[in-house]
Order: sequence, then structure tokens, then C-alpha cells
Amino acid sequence: MAIDLVLRREWLAREPRGTYTQLDSTRGVKVHYTGGRVAPGIVDDHDQCVALVRSIQGYHMDGNGWIDIGYCVDENTEILTRQGWKSYRALRTGDQALTLNHETGLSEWQPVLEVCVFPARPREMVRMEGAGHSSLTTPQHRWPVERRRTRMRWRKRAGGGTSQRVVTGFDRLWVTTETMGHRDRIPLAAPCADLPGEAKWSDAFVELVAWFSAAGRVGSVGRTMCATLRQAPSNPLYAARIRAALTSVFGPSLSEAGGAARWREIVSGRFVEFQLSAEAGRRLAEVAPRKAPDFVFLLSLTRAQLSLFIETSLAAGGDTPAWKDRAAAEAFMFAVLLTGAPATLRPQPPALRWQVDMTRQQHFSPGDATISRETYHGEIWCPRTANQSWLARRAGSVYFTGNSYVACPHRKVFEGRGLHHLPAANGPGLNAGHYAVLALVGNSGLVQPPDGVLHGILDAVQYVRDRGRAGPEIKGHRDGYATDCPGDPLYAWMRRGAPRPGESAPPDPVAPPFPGRLLKYPPVTRGEDVRTWQRQMRARGWELDVDGAYGSESREVCRGFQRRQGVEDDGIVGPVTWRLAWEAPPS
Repeated sequence: MAIDLVLRREWLAREPRGTYTQLDSTRGVKVHYTGGRVAPGIVDDHDQCVALVRSIQGYHMDGNGWIDIGYCVDENTEILTRQGWKSYRALRTGDQALTLNHETGLSEWQPVLEVCVFPARPREMVRMEGAGHSSLTTPQHRWPVERRRTRMRWRKRAGGGTSQRVVTGFDRLWVTTETMGHRDRIPLAAPCADLPGEAKWSDAFVELVAWFSAAGRVGSVGRTMCATLRQAPSNPLYAARIRAALTSVFGPSLSEAGGAARWREIVSGRFVEFQLSAEAGRRLAEVAPRKAPDFVFLLSLTRAQLSLFIETSLAAGGDTPAWKDRAAAEAFMFAVLLTGAPATLRPQPPALRWQVDMTRQQHFSPGDATISRETYHGEIWCPRTANQSWLARRAGSVYFTGNSYVACPHRKVFEGRGLHHLPAANGPGLNAGHYAVLALVGNSGLVQPPDGVLHGILDAVQYVRDRGRAGPEIKGHRDGYATDCPGDPLYAWMRRGAPRPGESAPPDPVAPPFPGRLLKYPPVTRGEDVRTWQRQMRARGWELDVDGAYGSESREVCRGFQRRQGVEDDGIVGPVTWRLAWEAPPS
């Protein structure tokens, strides 16, 4: 049976308040339910279905402030990009932002797919304020958290025993501001998975840049750089370190090499001053203009060199360095965050300096904050990334924060936002991966989905596959979001494979025999076995050419798939990765 589509004009839909975001392909479909009570009488009266769909659109547009039937932070929240921290006004689609891969626990640079901005109007927002944390979000804003996994343990004691709840581990979940538990852990930082493996600069040069940024000064004519270090009993080796680094990068000093030297050493009282020639000073200024290392330089450092840069900066400026120039402080903070260490930035009175505080605390829990609700009148915004998350900063504190069609009981499908249009109800970040189909069942009244609803869902799924480039996945809203949607009965049907009423669920997939050789790059591996694997990965929703050549594109798809499955992401298709390509559940 072809889809029985009720067009927007036929159910008297309101015009959207803005322009839809284009959606060209997805991994599949997320299934939702209406929630609340759905009158059982709609089974016998299609007019009630129409009225319900119109009321849902009204709630989304008037209650949620969406542009049509379909979450966010305040104006003072920033996002970390490869160019530094940006406000939503400066952020652009395509900017590379630091995101959290909530499956691996590592941070990754990913392009911003969209900047969603909602107009200013009175809204209820939730404020969390605590030591090292400040956020102001909508109640439905999504967060990646770690939640304690516990069990009861019986302890024997003289005269009896007691039961004790012990922590056995942590589960990674997505929750909303409203559903977050007091003991949930919000990640404050994560080691970056995208750091270079090979060094571009020598360690000695990295050290000099750190000394220059934290304890250097530029001559009055801008041609001479002087790195000054106070000698004290606690750091007698620091001058020797600078001397060794200068010798390694620029050769011997003036006193040792004569007029051709690029630096000289002058002792004055308790200070040792190292003066560089104009040429040597320019080399440092190229990567650290006005003493602030640029982010391109920092992004080119290996993990070990970032640690060296941080350690040297601390040695030059003290354990809690403070910078007169905010740009230098921002650069130091950027380096700290790339290593996976939390950091905050705050002004230091009375003379305005900028201090970066580092802490060993990797997480923040709402139980340590003051939580309140308030009416907020400004714009709200949220970026969209493939990892459904992004590194945010507000008031100097840093943390990771991360319906299209409606099926009714009469096997009719209401057109929502339609083909190639970004949905809203999946939640921020999830929208890029799936269309959304809403079933007119609730958590009371009409709870069990009638056959007409199930047929309508599958008709809508096939429709968006055929005409909207949707992938093969059929998942529930709860699979990526802390919610009971789409309800237990509908979700149980999906877990059985979403069979047509009257049909049995499809059998579990079985992988074909492993071809007997590793598929890897370099060099390019070619053959029919490569084509078979590429075809299966494309069926799972990955963007990949089925050309029988395992090159860099196939390797990156393999790595992404391996990370999702929790196996080593070496980019090589061996027996385990081959089997998982067919037998792993959709993710």
C-alpha cells in the first residue's frame, strides 16, 4: 500500500515563522509518541487526529518558540573553536568546534553543522552556579553525563550484618537539565583525540615560546626580545634550561660565538636577562605575536609538547600564573584544555590580570551547585555537531554540554516539516542524524499502538527512505535522549525489529565469512571483499563510496565505526570489525 499522506494544507497547518534548515541525508528515523493522554476515541474519529496534530503544532510554536512543529543556552555562553572562544554571533557554519565523543570519552574537532538561534522573548531558564561552574539553559537542554552504577553489598559483622550500596562503575547517558541527577557528573574536559602524532617543532623551540609568553618582554622598538627570569633557591635550573634551549635553536651565545650570535646573556642583580637579535625575536613573534601563542601553533604541538609548554609556562609564571594580556592567558588555557585538563579563566584584581586556574577535578555535579529558575528575556542558541555536544564556557567556567511526520490510527501520515527539512523534536545534535516520525499514542488513554499507527510509521519510514535519502535505522527517541518516549509498548515493537502487523520480526543478521585478509590503508586494498564491506557500511548509514578500493575514506569510516563499537580504532577491518559490521546493533 502506498503512503496515505495528509498534506500540510489539508490539515490546515500554520505557516512556519522562519526558514527550515536543509537536511540532505540521515542515518534513519527516530520514532516519538505524543506523551500525556491521547483520547481512545481518535481510533474511530479521524477529525480528532487532525485536531490533535494542530494542537501539537501550536504547542511547539507558541510554547517552545520553534519555527514550526518540531534547545538551548543564553547569550553569554561561548563555544571553543580552533580560532578560540566564540560567541554565537561570531560562530559560523563550518567552524571547527571541540566536541565530546560521549562513547569514547575523548574530545574531537568537528564542523558546526548549524547555529540555531531563537528570538528573544520571556522564557523560563534553569541556572546552575557553583565553584567553577556557571550555566543558564532551557529545561530541555541536553547534557552528556556519567551516572553512578551501584549495587547492594552485604557486609558481615559481629552480631549481624549491614547492607551497603557500592559504586561499581559509571554509565554514560544523555539527560536534560530537568532530568539531571544531583550526583550525575558533567565532564569539564577530555583529552583531544585529534592531536598530531609527529612533531613539527623542536622541543627546545616550544620551551622558548612558553618562556617568551609567560616571562618575556619585547624591546621598545619591537626588534629585541628579552626573556627575564628571577633567580631563587627554588628554581636554580631555570636559567640553565633557557640557556640550553637558546643554544639548541639559535646556536651559541654572543660571548661564545662573537658577532654572529643571535642572543646574549646579561646578569643584573638577582635577574638573568637573555636578549635576542631582531631575527631571532621575529622567529618567536611569528608563532606568538605580541607574546600570545597563536592557536595554529598550539594545534600543531604533540601531546607531549603541549605538556612541555604548560609545564614551562608554570615554571616561568609560578604555579598560578597571571597574565597582563588576556590573549596570552587564553592561549595557555587553550593548551591546557587540549591535554584534557579542566581550566577556568578569571580576572584577578586589583590590577587587572588574567589568571588560569587548573584543577584535577574532571567533573562537576549539580549537587555541588545552587540551582534556581528564572525568567530570561534574551536570545537563546545552540550549535549542532555530529557528536551532539560541544565545549562551552560561561563566566570563565568550562564544561561539555551537548517531528517531521505524524502517524495516526487510520494509517494516514500527516506531513510535518516534510522532506529534506531539519526536525526539532529529536533534541539538539540528534536532528542531523534522523528524521522524526510521531505516533498518535500517549502514556495514558490510547497507549497500545493500533495496527494503523504501526503501518503508518512504516509507510512514513519508507517514504523518507525513497524520497528523503534516509538511512536504514529505525530508533526510538529514548535511544539518544533521556526520555520515556516513544513509550514502552511502541519501543518494544521497535526492539522486535518493527515488523509489519501480521508479519514476524526479521531474523538477526549474520555476517558473511571473513575474507581471510586485513582490509587496510596504506597501501590501498582492492577487491570484491572491500566492496562487500563498503556496501554494508553504507547500508548502516555511513557516507562511503562503494568502489572496491579501501583508501583513506574507508579507513576513516572504519575508525568512526570502531569507536562507536568500543573496539580499538586502528582503521583496519579484521575479523572482529568485519563481524560487527553486520551483527552489531544500530547505533
